[in-house]
Amino acid sequence: MAVRYEFDQLNRLVIRDPHDRLQPRRVLEGDLSVDRDNRLSYRLRATPGEARAMEREMMLDGRWTLTPDHRLGFTLHPQEDRRRQTLFFNGTIVDVRDNALAVSLWRREDDRMRSTQTVALSGRWQADARNRLSFLVSKADGSEDRLVFNGAWTVNRNNQLLYRYQESGRGRRQPAIHTLRFTGMWDLLPQSKLVYRLDLDNRSVFEFQAALQSSTLNAREGKIAYQVGIRLSGGRAMTQRITFFGIWKVRRDLSVAFEIPYTDGRRHALKFTGAYTWLTRNAVSVQLANLRGEPLGVAVTFHRTFLDDAQLFLRLQRLGKETQVLGGATLRF
Repeated sequence: MAVRYEFDQLNRLVIRDPHDRLQPRRVLEGDLSVDRDNRLSYRLRATPGEARAMEREMMLDGRWTLTPDHRLGFTLHPQEDRRRQTLFFNGTIVDVRDNALAVSLWRREDDRMRSTQTVALSGRWQADARNRLSFLVSKADGSEDRLVFNGAWTVNRNNQLLYRYQESGRGRRQPAIHTLRFTGMWDLLPQSKLVYRLDLDNRSVFEFQAALQSSTLNAREGKIAYQVGIRLSGGRAMTQRITFFGIWKVRRDLSVAFEIPYTDGRRHALKFTGAYTWLTRNAVSVQLANLRGEPLGVAVTFHRTFLDDAQLFLRLQRLGKETQVLGGATLRF
């Protein structure tokens, strides 16, 4: 039988050696840490009677993993004297940022009191082919370890992406619900793709496959809805409705904007071009396209009573008598 390694409830390194009859289970007091290259190390503490110089650091070689029930693990690379094995941490994923994932770990201080420490993994976020959230942990050699969050995400009333998960009760702990909040901005792409950008340089971007709930919208309702399918493990799948709330506007250059408010007070306007079609004397429909002119497959209807700028609506009426009106330009036909 091979030597086994594990972390106990206080995230101390435990060595199980079936060949050591005097001490088959050894607990090594120490501290976990993760460096800027996401390398895992364990610094052994000096035992009573030993000088501090006796402390030494163990570098663990392997890859980061995440179980379907959100347990963070570290799979050791196999060596000649041991098989592949995974060490699981006793901790909770507590925070997310555009380039990081933060985990709170239980530990024991010198006075034997329990406390927590927070370690952060650096990397980037993206969605996988199943519309699940994934965090790609950066490695020193340029490779990445993929952590898949095998649950459904949602969007709240303030258009913020949320991920909720239930932490299973391990040991004496009761199950708890945790909410991870992603700060970003939405964008709409052709072919019914939803994009949630977490940073300005587009390193962390969720791109979801979706379907429009309706291809015709009323600007007065101030929303746009999508159906999103998320395929979970075990062949399970769920479909949910994602609704974005905001304000539709027609700009002076005849482009269209959908202004979305966010939780922290930010406002971001999605900008579109559009081809205008008169439905009635007081209603105009705009077939939306992105700024590159690619159609989005959705039309928004504006009524005269909805537009704040009456002069703009009269201008549209005059142009509509002799031109096909496009957002940002007018083309005669």
